Amino acid sequence: MKLLFTACLFFILQITCCAQKNLFKGNGKVGSETEKYFSFNPFGLAEPQMATGLGFGNHFTERSEYFTELSYISKTPFYATLPHDLNGYRLLLQYRYHFFEGFPGLNMLFKRLQRNDGNSFIAIEFRIKGYNFTSTNTFTKENPADTLQQYAYRAGAVSVGGAIVFGKSYNLSNDGNWKFEITAGIGGKQKFVKYKNVPAGYQSIIVNGGFGLKPPSIQEPVGMPYFPCTLRLKYIIN
Repeated sequence: MKLLFTACLFFILQITCCAQKNLFKGNGKVGSETEKYFSFNPFGLAEPQMATGLGFGNHFTERSEYFTELSYISKTPFYATLPHDLNGYRLLLQYRYHFFEGFPGLNMLFKRLQRNDGNSFIAIEFRIKGYNFTSTNTFTKENPADTLQQYAYRAGAVSVGGAIVFGKSYNLSNDGNWKFEITAGIGGKQKFVKYKNVPAGYQSIIVNGGFGLKPPSIQEPVGMPYFPCTLRLKYIIN
């Protein structure tokens, strides 16, 4: 998996170099009233819960588009703090509204790209992630008092969230069939956890280290903000 991750990073560097050659030419298709495409998020392979999947988008009117992405969630080898086993899914749904004049802030940062600025958009995102996992933790019971040390448990979790996302696409090829897309946003999510083999009456012990700034543990049901940031590769199919 480390070799796969390194190969993905090398591929991203290569397409970035190609983009620098093609973006400033003003060539290729900038936008279309009807455009369908597949997409892939290579950075999903480096997430704490590794996401591998494909997206599909349909720019079905001059300004409106829907986008969906379905990924398989699994344990990543890059983080030792993850549970023993993990598998599940993540589904993203977005409605996108395109601004052909572009965002003023982006135009200030990328003045040389204004001729190629037909794919700025704002989106409303809904996401749901469901997964099963196994790990060990300490569980306590008050009456009668008892403690289960390093108890091997099985659990299922569902995380539901929504966000506002801003994005922009750039051509990678002169014919406009290959593109890359950058998005960033802010939203909130809520995680629900259900233990499957913990005896009745026992509660898990959750340690909130790092002065309260430590990310929540995988078995912790919690609501929190999230900041969806991605770079996707896109291939236009019509």
